Amino acid sequence: MLEIRKMRHDDVETLYDIALRSFRRDYEKRGVYPPLINLKRRKFLPPIVFGKTILYDGEIIGGAFVARIFRKGELGAIFLNPSHQGKGYGRQAMQMIEASHPKAKTWKLVTPADSHGLHRFYESLGYVKAGEKEDAGSGIRGFIFRKTIE
Repeated sequence: MLEIRKMRHDDVETLYDIALRSFRRDYEKRGVYPPLINLKRRKFLPPIVFGKTILYDGEIIGGAFVARIFRKGELGAIFLNPSHQGKGYGRQAMQMIEASHPKAKTWKLVTPADSHGLHRFYESLGYVKAGEKEDAGSGIRGFIFRKTIE
């Protein structure tokens, strides 16, 4: 059974290693990890107050960084251990995250412009492309996706 809980300090080391494996292909393709991964300090850049730990049958399989301000939610990142990808856990986790913030009526996320599989995944969850932006540090172009909840 999938479960999401608030990220704890003792989760960070495991989640950091999962994030490195999860974003390995992105690193190999673009030469950089997403900005949430601080390689020098082996920690995440967002404060863990925004962190969620994703568990399956009690085992940590991934994480997410989520913020909600008033009626707007933002997904900073979601990642799963590659051995748990393609099994529907990402979809279920996204739905659980959204449901856990019922006051959020709009959601936003940014994903690399060339990650077509992720675009299809987010679109299947009701997100639509709403713009583009370039990461100032890496120069990587990203697509902004938004979802409105009625």
